[in-house]
Amino acid sequence: MARKKKERKLQIPELYLNEAKIEMLGNREIIIDGCIGVIEYDENTIKLNIGDLALCLVGTDMVIESFDSGVAIIRGRFAEISFVS
Repeated sequence: MARKKKERKLQIPELYLNEAKIEMLGNREIIIDGCIGVIEYDENTIKLNIGDLALCLVGTDMVIESFDSGVAIIRGRFAEISFVS
């Protein structure tokens, strides 16, 4: 008799539903899901609107590779990451 796996759905508390999800791959790539817009952009500084806060990235050779449907992909060499209200 084969067993059936029970599927469990991940329940995300409402507290986190409007928060940006940030994923880093070393200091070379960052993916921000929940990005509302770009506040500042040059090769050394990128500041993104993520709702109640702004995400500030400082480094070198930084580019916005993609920005679609609230997901931004930033590449470069990050030296500093901070949140600004």
